[in-house]
Amino acid sequence: MRRLDDQHAVEQAMRELWEARSASREGLGWAGAAGSVHTGSAHRALVRLLVDMLVERGVDRAAIHLDAPLDLPGGYRPTSRRWDLIVLDEGIPVAVIDIMVSTGPSFGNNLNNRIGEILGAAADFARAYDQDRTRAMKPCVGLFFVLEDSDETSRPRRRRPGVAFTSGDDNVLSHQGRLTEFFRRMLGDGMYDAICYLASRRPPDFSVTEPHPDLGFAPFSQAVATRIGQVKEARAGSGFDSVGFGMMLAQRDDVDEVLSGLTSTPEGLSAAEAAIIRHRRAVVAELRVLALDPEANETKMQAAIGDRYWLFGGQYVGIARRTLVPLDQYDIPLISADGSLHIVELKGPESRLVRSHRNHLIVANEVHEAVSQCLNYLRSLDETGATLQTLQRNELGVEYDYRRGRGTVLIGHPDRVAVPGVTRGQIDQTIRSYNAHLSRIQILTYADLLDSAERALRFEAERPGR
Repeated sequence: MRRLDDQHAVEQAMRELWEARSASREGLGWAGAAGSVHTGSAHRALVRLLVDMLVERGVDRAAIHLDAPLDLPGGYRPTSRRWDLIVLDEGIPVAVIDIMVSTGPSFGNNLNNRIGEILGAAADFARAYDQDRTRAMKPCVGLFFVLEDSDETSRPRRRRPGVAFTSGDDNVLSHQGRLTEFFRRMLGDGMYDAICYLASRRPPDFSVTEPHPDLGFAPFSQAVATRIGQVKEARAGSGFDSVGFGMMLAQRDDVDEVLSGLTSTPEGLSAAEAAIIRHRRAVVAELRVLALDPEANETKMQAAIGDRYWLFGGQYVGIARRTLVPLDQYDIPLISADGSLHIVELKGPESRLVRSHRNHLIVANEVHEAVSQCLNYLRSLDETGATLQTLQRNELGVEYDYRRGRGTVLIGHPDRVAVPGVTRGQIDQTIRSYNAHLSRIQILTYADLLDSAERALRFEAERPGR
């Protein structure tokens, strides 16, 4: 196989990045916004560079997954985190790589935010693989970081004095120098396995430099390949088959969907599924308690639900970005298995559900308003969907079917707001009658959602052979 010319490949990818960012900024102001981390088509040039690097070093292209989520059982983060590249070996992650691009003008704030994200990811992996039996199988954690090379980032600046003591050299460093020290410490402490750090000037004065030789593309590529080999060797010599590995992870209280990807035999899959079901039933039980808490509101319920799209049924495969349409921000934009969208509008469990009206019950004003809000979301999807579908496919590499999206209003809990003389059955009947006149939107209470999720999980747990 022809060897990759590292220097030429890196320079070519960086040229494409700047060209794409410039085009995005002129045609689509938000796509190339200053300081953004991931930049659509610009980002893809660097993805291609890393994919080619991995393939050249023996990684099967089919094992490389782009922009994929990864759940870490035992990590600090309660939800999955998306990585630009994940390398899987028989379903088990052996490498994860993130790409970050930081440009001006707000370099200080942007870099502080990026450093926080990097530290958070490192801490998640360190804790998730802190057991003796799994430490050697911790995947290669890699970072490809590009900082705009400019007078602002190369000028030494004195750090504001604080309580902690700092050395003189440490206290007067440019943004580029401080990142160099940060990345070297992350590598030295084993928090990251491989880091490529580039500084690049935007055209017409285009250039690409490596601020430190230990953080160049060549040592980064070698470190990734070496670590992947070590992880594969550790797995092969660990004595764990998929069953044993799944059982081991199932002993953790916080095991999650990642177990289904860690098994390759029917026995291992059965053990992993049982662990997932137990965990999900515990989640449903916690949400039941929270929904009845007098202090629980819309914000707390949305944070607790997070990215657990399985609560809404098996027809959903993930959650889209919350800002798909300009001017709108969705609470939970579900992705259906067929690629269509289902918008969930969350309201608090304390919201009123019904009220009396001329000797009958009708849904409360809060329900009417929430339905109208959801209806406006669907109308915007209908009107702008065709344009957005093309735009997001070209710029972000994602594609959804915007035609005839659907919506759910999740609101209220019958046991939170009691109406004198009104039973749970009457509330359900009133909402059912209201739903019967809606075509693309349904009303769902928190009680109904959690009851449905519990029934589905109980059926799975009681299947023959479990």
